[in-house]
Amino acid sequence: MSRLPAIQSETSIAIIAHVNPDGDSLGSIMALGLALKKKCSNVNIFLNDELPGRYSFLPEVHLLKKYPSCDVEGFDLCFVLDCGDDRRIGEIDLLKKSKTVVNVDHHISNNEYGDINFVKTDASSTCEIVYSIIKEELEIELDQQIATCLYTGIVTDTGNFRYDSTSAHTHRVAAELLELGVNLEEITFQLYQNNSLNSTKFLGYILNQMEVYFEGKVTLIVVREEVLKKYSLRNDEVEGIVNYARDIEGVEVAAILKEVNSNEVKLSFRAKRDYDVNQLAKEFGGGGHRKASGATVAGKISIVKEELIRKLEKMI
Repeated sequence: MSRLPAIQSETSIAIIAHVNPDGDSLGSIMALGLALKKKCSNVNIFLNDELPGRYSFLPEVHLLKKYPSCDVEGFDLCFVLDCGDDRRIGEIDLLKKSKTVVNVDHHISNNEYGDINFVKTDASSTCEIVYSIIKEELEIELDQQIATCLYTGIVTDTGNFRYDSTSAHTHRVAAELLELGVNLEEITFQLYQNNSLNSTKFLGYILNQMEVYFEGKVTLIVVREEVLKKYSLRNDEVEGIVNYARDIEGVEVAAILKEVNSNEVKLSFRAKRDYDVNQLAKEFGGGGHRKASGATVAGKISIVKEELIRKLEKMI
C-alpha cells in the first residue's frame, strides 16, 4: 500500500532540492516533476539557485521556477529531494506553506524531517529512490525524458558506478533507463567532455597548490574567492576537484575548502577504505555519506583550515 496520500489531478504539488544543486538533486526533481505532471495540472518544480550550466541539457529545464522570486501559495504536497537536513533548502518557507512534506533522500545524516519519509541510506542516489516511487508508489509509466533525468542523477552520484553505494539493483535500474532510450553519448559529452578552457587551467593551478599531510594520508585543497574570479568560474565548475585529491595513491581522506565569501567556507570531504567523513562533516554542522560528505561553515578560511587540520589529525 502506498505511503503517499492520494494524488488527484487537482492536487497542488511543490518539488525542491538542496541549495547548490548537483546532478542527483536536479535529476530527481526533474524526473519526479515530469512524472507527476502526467497526473496533476498544478506541479511546481522549484530551484533555489541558478541552474548549473553543465545540467542545462536535462529535458524540460525551462519548467524550473526560481524560488522565491515567484509568487508562492500553499501546497497540498511538498517533495523535498536529496536533502539530508531541511535547513539545506535555504532561507525559504515552502515547507511551512505545505500541508504534507515528503522527504526523499539517501544520506545517512538525514534527520527525517518530513511528515512522510522515504529515506533509504543504502540507495546509490536519490534518483534511484525516485525511480521506485514513480513506478511503485505513483504507478506512472517512465518515458525517455524521465529516464534521462534519473540516469543523470545516478551516474553522477555513483561516480560512474564506482562508489560503494552502487549495487546490483543500481545496475538493473540503469539498464532499464538505457532501454528507454537514454542518449548515453550526449550525457557523457555534457557532463565529462565539455569543460571550459578556464576550468581546465584552474584544475592544473589548484592541484599544483594542493597540500599533503600526515605521511601522505591526507590531501587538502584551498580555493579562495579571488582565484575563482581570476578564472571566471561558476561554482558548478569546481565540482569534482576533491576527487582528484582523493584518488592519489596512499591518500585516505581528501578535503577541499572553498571560500564562498570573506566569512563563509564550503567544505567537501572524500574518503577511501575505513574512514568515515560523515562524522567529520557533522563536527562542522554538515553531513552526507560515510565516504562523501560536506558542510558550510561561518568563519575565515584560514581559521576553518586550522580547525580542520586539527580534526583530521585526530581522525587519522
